[in-house]
Amino acid sequence: MAHSDLNELLNALLLMAEMLLTKHGEFYPIGAIMLSDGEIRHVGAKIEGDDHPPSQPLIDLLTETFQKEATKGKLRAAGICYDVLTVPPGKHQKQDSICCGLEHCLGEAVDVFEPYVRKEDGKPQYGEIFAAKRTPQFFCQIPRG
Repeated sequence: MAHSDLNELLNALLLMAEMLLTKHGEFYPIGAIMLSDGEIRHVGAKIEGDDHPPSQPLIDLLTETFQKEATKGKLRAAGICYDVLTVPPGKHQKQDSICCGLEHCLGEAVDVFEPYVRKEDGKPQYGEIFAAKRTPQFFCQIPRG
């Protein structure tokens, strides 16, 4: 990743996701933002009346929240972290991965994946991190010039 802000967000999100996976064996989508002054804050999403919501509505809620905050000029970067199935480079089968969708106000957008498998003791063992370009969703309404 080129921008150090995105690296900071990635580290914060992966640390939280790995802790939740180790402790609970799963995690709901989580977010993190970097404010214009560089402060990082973790962000959660909750759907009233649903203690076990599907992941996509939570991702949608976080995305909508980040879009609103970005258009107000309050965010320098934002990211959403969730569990996915993906085929890592050099592999032929899908496997569980932590995905962090990261975006910067300057236009950089990337999905970063950290594959994992559960060992016999139930603890996750992580594979090699890889990344792919992503279509901006949080900062897409901001004119750049």
